[in-house]
Amino acid sequence: MFSQEEIDNYRAAVLAAMLAKEDADGRKVMDEKEAKMVLRGFTDDELSDGMPFNTPEEMADMLLSD
Repeated sequence: MFSQEEIDNYRAAVLAAMLAKEDADGRKVMDEKEAKMVLRGFTDDELSDGMPFNTPEEMADMLLSD
């Protein structure tokens, strides 16, 4: 089980990874408002289920590929 602080830190790291992603032309794939909206679709329990298996960068890639 993860603490709320660990989940919050993971969520922040996923958000940062999502915001860092760029397309082939160097443009941001998603703005902060969009990224936060996508992340809000995941509960703390859902995020913590993937934490042992996915880095924040991997989670960002999965969220952006949907």
